Amino acid sequence: MNKPLGKKCPCGGGKYAKCCEPFHLGKALPRTPEELMRSRYSAYARGLADYVATSWHPSTLPKNFSLDDNPQWLQLQLIATGTHGNRGYVHFKAYFQIDDDIGVMEEQSHFVREDGRWYYLEGEVQD
Repeated sequence: MNKPLGKKCPCGGGKYAKCCEPFHLGKALPRTPEELMRSRYSAYARGLADYVATSWHPSTLPKNFSLDDNPQWLQLQLIATGTHGNRGYVHFKAYFQIDDDIGVMEEQSHFVREDGRWYYLEGEVQD
């Protein structure tokens, strides 16, 4: 289910139509781990479970994946990104709201490129 969020991209990268929407519609593929991570965050924020699942590497995609317990995502903050060949990482903080509580999830996500396409592989949640 798409949540109406206006013209601004949830990832903070500008207008949705020029930022993450082309990835969500299958009109383009993210060229870097950062673009994939931003598009995945925006997909979580907009409730696009199919995009999240197809951008997840099949070897680590959880069985019965859904966004049923998805909180309201508020803001994305990138801390560091990098690539080395067909591997990449993005360290970020994502702020969310559940009921009246605001929380933050900090993660170092790992990505792999196969056949020219980046996939989310796994993440290490920071305490």
